[in-house]
This record gives sequence, C-alpha cells and structure tokens, in this order.
Amino acid sequence: MGPLDSLAPFHRDLALAVLAVGLLTAPLWVTALSLGEPITEYDRAEVTTDGSGVTYADPDTVPPETPISDSIECAGWSGDLRACSFEDHLLEEESLPTGLYSTNPNSTSVPWSLTADYYEYAQVDDRLYEVAYEANASAQRDDGMYRVDMTLEPADPDAVLRWVSIDVDDADLPSVVADTARDGSGTSRGPVDVPEAPIELEDGTYYRVYQERGERDPSTAERFIATALSYVAPIVGLVGLVRLSRRVEISYVGGGESDSDTGESPPGNRP
Repeated sequence: MGPLDSLAPFHRDLALAVLAVGLLTAPLWVTALSLGEPITEYDRAEVTTDGSGVTYADPDTVPPETPISDSIECAGWSGDLRACSFEDHLLEEESLPTGLYSTNPNSTSVPWSLTADYYEYAQVDDRLYEVAYEANASAQRDDGMYRVDMTLEPADPDAVLRWVSIDVDDADLPSVVADTARDGSGTSRGPVDVPEAPIELEDGTYYRVYQERGERDPSTAERFIATALSYVAPIVGLVGLVRLSRRVEISYVGGGESDSDTGESPPGNRP
C-alpha cells in the first residue's frame, strides 16, 4: 500500500494535483536554482603597499591584466597604454596644459568636461601619484580666464589603498565576492560582477577578488536532473492534471421556485 492509499479520495487527489503542478512548474525552479549551469570559480590576491605604491603581495599568482583598482591607472599590469605613456610624459614635463580655462586663478577642481574619463590616481614606475588640476595664474588669456594644467602629485599609498577599497560588509557587494575575500576561494552559478577594487576585511587586510579563467561544467548527474526537470517533468505534470480533471464531477443544485414566486398558497392554506 502506497503512502497516498491511506488518504481519503479527496485528499489523495488534492495531493496528486499539487504534485502535478509542481512538476509542471519544474523548469522555473531549474532556472531559479541555476541547475545545470556552468560553475564560475573565484580566487583572491592580497594587496599591500611597499612605501611608494600599491602592489600585489605575490604578483605571480595573479592573472595578467588584472588591475588592482579601476581608480589607479597603470597599476597591476593593466589600464590604458596610451594613458600610461601620457603619465610618463607628464612626469617629465611636470605639468601639461589641458586646453581648458577657468575664471578662478586658484581653482584645483576637476574640469567637468574631463569627469567622464577621470581617474584619481596613476602608478608610474611603481610610484603612486594623484592626478591634479590647477589653474595656471601665469597663463592668463586676454579675456581674463586662466589656463588649467594637469599635474601629478605624490600620494600616500596607505591612504590611497583605504580610499579605493570596498568594505567587505558593503551591502552592494555580491555575497560570493565577500566570501571569496574572506575564505580564499568561492563559486557561483554563472558569473557575477566582480568590482575592480580591493576588498578590505575586518582585520584591515586587503584582497583583490578575481574570476578564474574558464568555467567548470556541472556533474553528469546534475545535468541529467536539470534536463529531466526541464523537459520530462512538465509533460508528466500535464498528463497528471488531465487525468485528474477527468475524475472531477461538477454538479449544480439550484434552489426550486418558492410558493411566493408562483403566487400559490401552501396546500394547507388553500380553500
């Protein structure tokens, strides 16, 4: 005797109906749980300072072209090669005109037209610099405006590392990224957006989380289950609902006409 045989017919049919609906909606659960999806793996690399710049503690373990931070140009063997060459030239010249002008001779703010491609820091020859803009009081046009020059100012690596890092408890940080920063490795079903910035842990250490090259396929058993739930389960569920619908009888018991509706008196009151 099966577990459903001990139930009353109504409760047995109700349980079968719930099971059939569950099978019919199985593809939705496969998608929600990402069953059968490739497994993305993540690793971490410690980020530290060396007195003059920000660097990986063990650069050989980090995949090439993995920037330490998208706010630090030319750090971590990445970035815009044109920008890195420009920074070298800028250091040689000490300052370069931007082609922009300001009415304030003491202005040090970032010109609004440069904010789209603006980065705060650059690391050249392993030394960290802050990108700065300042009005050149000695370069005044006839209309009274002052030329804005771009310069590089030495920056404190420890302060910069704290500034560009993301707290591990940040609400916007994907959980797999936070777990990888803490534990050293992590996996997810499908890739997530990994911020191009170090993660600061509770103990004050910093780690850059990155996605491993390639993806790992799920096991054969998992792929089989995902296929069965996606294609076979809905058919079984649909067949079950059709069979159950044939066992349901709908009857209507309408109320008869009352004596008041017919205008007739009850038999006992008839003359």
